[in-house]
Amino acid sequence: MNARSILFRLMLFPLLCATAVPAPAQTAKPAAPSRQQVADEAARKQLAAYMADFQNNPDNATLRSQIVALAKTLKSAPAIPQPAQDHFAKAAAQMKAASSADGFKAAARLFEQAAVEAPWYADADYNAAYAYAQAADYDSAKRSLTLYLAAVRPGVDTKNAEEMGRDLDRQQSMQQLQQVLQQFSANPSDAARQQIIKLVQAMKTPPDIPEDARGHYVMALVLVREAESDGNYERAIEQYKAALLAAPWWGDAYKKLADAQKAAGQYDDAIASLNLYQLTQPSEARSSQDEIYRLKALAQVDNEAKKQKEQEQQKLQQEQQQKERAALEGMQLTVEGKWYQIPMPGDYFVGGESRPDCDYSISQSHGQWTIKNSCPRPGWAIDDIHVQGRQISFRLSGHDPGYPFAAVRVNFSLSADGKSLDGIESIYNNGTEHLSDHAVRWIRRE
Repeated sequence: MNARSILFRLMLFPLLCATAVPAPAQTAKPAAPSRQQVADEAARKQLAAYMADFQNNPDNATLRSQIVALAKTLKSAPAIPQPAQDHFAKAAAQMKAASSADGFKAAARLFEQAAVEAPWYADADYNAAYAYAQAADYDSAKRSLTLYLAAVRPGVDTKNAEEMGRDLDRQQSMQQLQQVLQQFSANPSDAARQQIIKLVQAMKTPPDIPEDARGHYVMALVLVREAESDGNYERAIEQYKAALLAAPWWGDAYKKLADAQKAAGQYDDAIASLNLYQLTQPSEARSSQDEIYRLKALAQVDNEAKKQKEQEQQKLQQEQQQKERAALEGMQLTVEGKWYQIPMPGDYFVGGESRPDCDYSISQSHGQWTIKNSCPRPGWAIDDIHVQGRQISFRLSGHDPGYPFAAVRVNFSLSADGKSLDGIESIYNNGTEHLSDHAVRWIRRE
């Protein structure tokens, strides 16, 4: 190596060394924080203050909403505190091991605790909603899902949560329907029936018709066809009712039931069935309401005819009762017995209260009536006797030189107490010419 080369190298080293040594730093002023940084710092301090209050009052929904809204204003989400992470991990393990409603509820409560320690922890709310749904606690699940949607940060896809909400609505509706159906089965009241119809109407997908209900429905269709010839719709009506006990929301069955009841003349029942049909088919309210008006008109005509028939039957019944009463009274208070006459002006009978030997004896034998007197007026006889209930009539006929006539027709009525016969004697000349009438009275000999 020559002297020039060595010198060059010696000169290069100090140069390299000089290059490696940094130049003395110049003193610079620190950059001022941006408005965003200042606002973010203030927000975090406010968030810490809110959280201190919230931990003492975790049921304060207003404070929770303020915390969630404030956390969303931060450029980056607040860190999840370690206790919240620990509860989340325990909840996840609990949910994985859960096999019963109680197990899923325990997991949900742990997720809720994590969300209390960090209200902006949206994943904790989402998983709490899922765990409650697995336990069929749909009210709690919907509450947690609402908290999730409130806490989730902008831009996060919430399609799964929205689908979960729709599924919760369906599951809750089915749960409510099953509860009301159990009550309806024990007590099939109209109020429970209407509640079931309204629940089903609110469901986007109505429940399937049970096979038991379909079996009764098909049987009713067959029986209706038979009833068209024999007029016996009762069996079909009972089958439709059985179908509607198994499926109280089935609109077609109500319509068919109303048709059968109308054919059977059960207009009021048909109207009630159509009213229920209207609840199941609101879109057909106009046509079904017109049919209800027609049924009301038919019911009015039918009721008037029934009323008239009932009045006629009542009249016949009253007449029959009167006849039976008269017959009974006639049996109890008979004209048979011994009677004495009360003397009256122009009377043609003999005897009296003081002469029992001259009493008139009325009797019946084998359907034949006789009236005998031991002291008859000479030349006179009593014949042509007719008795009906409390009425008796007879003829006094013959000839007496002191009386210029040939016949006296007597009509008696037995008194209410059965103690006297009161009536009229009509006098005829030669049996044809009516001369006069006189009152006549006989008294029963006690």
